[in-house]
Amino acid sequence: MKVALYIILLIIVVAGVSSLMHLYKVSKKNKTEMEKYSNTVSLTANLGKTLVIYYSLTGRTKDIALQIQKFTNANIYEIKTKEEIKQGPSLYITSKKQISSKNYPEIINDFPNIEEYDTIFVGSPIWWYTATPAVLEFLKQFDFKNKNVVPFSTQGSNYGSYFEDFKAKAKNAKILKGESFNNLDSSYNEQVKNKIITWLNSL
Repeated sequence: MKVALYIILLIIVVAGVSSLMHLYKVSKKNKTEMEKYSNTVSLTANLGKTLVIYYSLTGRTKDIALQIQKFTNANIYEIKTKEEIKQGPSLYITSKKQISSKNYPEIINDFPNIEEYDTIFVGSPIWWYTATPAVLEFLKQFDFKNKNVVPFSTQGSNYGSYFEDFKAKAKNAKILKGESFNNLDSSYNEQVKNKIITWLNSL
């Protein structure tokens, strides 16, 4: 019995140390990356009439979407599920099953008319190294009608196969350069703004 308890304790300690090491590496990587965006950048991009489409559960993706909207004077459309999705341990199990089975949640499909837009941004949080089930369902239903489409993501540290998956699933989209945004605290707000503007200027 004592041996079993020691083994369990050892596993907990090792897992804790590994988690702390991962967080340290991510923090260091974030700091190094965001140092590149310390200088103020002026917006020079002209993307025509713009629409920002996004899904957000915790508000991280919404924050990036609203900044893009502000800088491009865009209209905005939020992807919503018919049933409320709640945070918690069960969310990870459910979303994994939905992604694996491709049986995604129902969404409210009052889709925007994209005929009038020149550029369309689409943003998703990263769940299981790809887009959320709600965004995957949106891509399953929506036709981009040969418009310029720009994907973006928010995540803890790894966007996985999101951009490849997005390109494969976005019907009739002309994919432009996407960008990923790690979840950062408010001390990085200015750098995140500069990163967004630098990205917009590159399109």
